[in-house]
Amino acid sequence: MIAIDTDVLGIHHIFKQDTHYEVTASFMQESERSERGMPVFTLLELCGLIATARQSREAMTIFQEYLTSPRMILLYPPLEPDSIERFRARQDAELLTRIDRGLRLGDAAILWTVEAAHCEALITWNTKHCSGKTQLEVLTPDTWLSGGSS
Repeated sequence: MIAIDTDVLGIHHIFKQDTHYEVTASFMQESERSERGMPVFTLLELCGLIATARQSREAMTIFQEYLTSPRMILLYPPLEPDSIERFRARQDAELLTRIDRGLRLGDAAILWTVEAAHCEALITWNTKHCSGKTQLEVLTPDTWLSGGSS
């Protein structure tokens, strides 16, 4: 499974004047044939971008669409069902491990979720944020489309 980062979805939904829009649109269409996922943190970041750029009603519509979409798997971090304290301790440890690699909180939460879901690659235009900080392939949409690797 590939995981799609917030910047790719932001260009797809909001920033249609961006120089990467055409490649992003091609990637979104072509990747429908693959198993693909989106961390819940990515979806929430996207909704925040949409609410800021447009309006909160549209953000809630996008949230519902992705929540129920058969073409995108919503990925959640692993839960510890036996204890909220244990979950909080694990969450803090997992996030701090990734922050220690040089990631900001949002990127750390996304990477934690993607790694825990055993995704093969993270698709992002911001490869510098995660490259060298994970065992996952970190690819741009155009690299993924060409079948290349990082």
